[in-house]
Amino acid sequence: MRLRYLHLSHYPPLADLAVVFSPRAPWAAFEPQGGAARLAIHFVIGLNGSGKSHLLRALAESFLALADERVPRSPVSLIYELGRPGEPGHRTLIFDCSGEAHATTLWQADAWAFPDTADREVFAQAIDYLRTVEREPEGTLAAFKPRIARGDYPQNVPDALPRALLAYTSGLMAPWREVWQPPTDGESLDVATQATDYDASQERPPGWTEEDEARVGIDGGAFGDGTARTAAPAEGDTAPADLFRRPLLLEPVMLTAALLAVALQEAEARRQGQADDALAELFRKAGWHRLVGVRLRVNLDRALAAPRALVARVHDAIRLAGECLAEPHPGKALRSLFFDLDGALPANAELRDAQRFEGLTTQGQALHALLGEKGDTAFERFGALLGWWRHGVLEDIELFIRRNDQPDAESLTDLSDPGVLRLSEFSDGERLVLARWALFHLLAGQDDALLLLDEPETHFNDAWKREIVQVVDAAMGADASQVLIATHSAIVLSDVFDEEVVLIRKVNGQSTAEGVPDHTFASDPSALMMTVFGANDSIGARAQQRIEAFLRVAAQKTEPTPDDVRQLQALIRRLGTGFYRTELQTLLNRWQQAPDLRAIEQVIPTLQSDALKDELRALILKAADAKGGSEDGNA
Repeated sequence: MRLRYLHLSHYPPLADLAVVFSPRAPWAAFEPQGGAARLAIHFVIGLNGSGKSHLLRALAESFLALADERVPRSPVSLIYELGRPGEPGHRTLIFDCSGEAHATTLWQADAWAFPDTADREVFAQAIDYLRTVEREPEGTLAAFKPRIARGDYPQNVPDALPRALLAYTSGLMAPWREVWQPPTDGESLDVATQATDYDASQERPPGWTEEDEARVGIDGGAFGDGTARTAAPAEGDTAPADLFRRPLLLEPVMLTAALLAVALQEAEARRQGQADDALAELFRKAGWHRLVGVRLRVNLDRALAAPRALVARVHDAIRLAGECLAEPHPGKALRSLFFDLDGALPANAELRDAQRFEGLTTQGQALHALLGEKGDTAFERFGALLGWWRHGVLEDIELFIRRNDQPDAESLTDLSDPGVLRLSEFSDGERLVLARWALFHLLAGQDDALLLLDEPETHFNDAWKREIVQVVDAAMGADASQVLIATHSAIVLSDVFDEEVVLIRKVNGQSTAEGVPDHTFASDPSALMMTVFGANDSIGARAQQRIEAFLRVAAQKTEPTPDDVRQLQALIRRLGTGFYRTELQTLLNRWQQAPDLRAIEQVIPTLQSDALKDELRALILKAADAKGGSEDGNA
């Protein structure tokens, strides 16, 4: 999966915005022994209000429209690739919608791609040309064939979608949920006259919640048409990949589900002596030593209405859990299922699928088996949890984590041992960094995935921010997938080339996409703050004002006193490295020169002879070096 081009005619506040996602980052220069990294990473940056989040939502909306077989809310042209370049199955697709179904098309070119050097004019001309032909393009675009010809939209084209599109935001969920909810035509809500064309599917029963509405939008269809609760197949009814054909907005419970899927896979690998030390070390940085327990809150009313395969799976989950507790609720039959990962399985449990659990001895192994087959990946087990949630069976997940390795009984009396904590008891930063890091490992090994992350560094400390690109690359670097990140952080940009950064500028209410004005790879983040984000200086305004005021006063002192020198020395010792420390050190060197040398320095600019100027400057430098060596010897 590689994004190549996006044009939005009118996606408020974005208008006539064209974005080229360049694949030209020179990574191959650093990997002479192998091929360039397969993963495509792009960052979208810009000041607040420029439209970074809107750009990500517009991408999600485009693929949602294709998945739902409907016209996008706003005109869009999108060019992307699926498959691995140079290998069978690789293809380029162009989804072009001018706003009307009859003019919407989807073109596909097998084993063909635009040159890496293609700019926005090349892409725009290709789209304009394809709008003029019916079936058989000519010239350089002859490889394109209509998957959906003009006048035939909408159609079901699941193989033209990313294998999985996951979107996550650390900001407000409401704007994102609106993208996932089906379009509502306000004219259909004629409650006053109950006209014959009144759309009853837009009504909601008493007690309808945001979660219910979000689930309708996520599942597709409209409330009242019978599809909202059953449109998404449960795990066991279909291949797990089919659960992701429609883009997924990661609600909080599903972010925890991703963490659970990865943690269960890591625990099982550790049990078999195949532990992923890199992942374990990553988790340990956030205070996670190992997963020791899981609580699943399930809704039995929804479970009874689910497909038969899911009913059997929930039945076995209840029998295999170490503890099953009823939770009081006025309108729901809720049960909390507790799994102690090292705890023994209940004896003589009556199971619907006993063969699945043969030879297993612990509740952790049973939970791992409940959520997938023996050879399934964490991604596929996440798909199982997604199926449970989409049917309303799974309402919440809680994880119990051992903070430090304290294997013996003495730890029970050791007050320094933080013991076992719920994930909900971790700090905001710890919870979120664990879930977001797990998200990258969830998609490891999955080609053609598209991950949209809206400011994922929120709540991270600077060290964690610096590691984001490294974590993504370590988990997904070998996959033919795409990660698109909207960010405000200059720190993360020093890990990517400027070709991988899209800068959104807003001038006079109009947003434009362009490249960054300077190189970003291996740059000092403070320099990026000025060149990329437009900061006035690399330090804070308060520090800058104080230092510059000091310099103005100091510049007026022609005869600094010993106290002035000591004050300046003390100030330099308290400053961090950077431009202003160098400036103050230069001033200190001047103050420490002998009075006659300072007098000579003041006379130099008035001299006519360049040779004499050079000789006098050399004399001053020699005296300064001698003074510095003398001070070092005394020290």
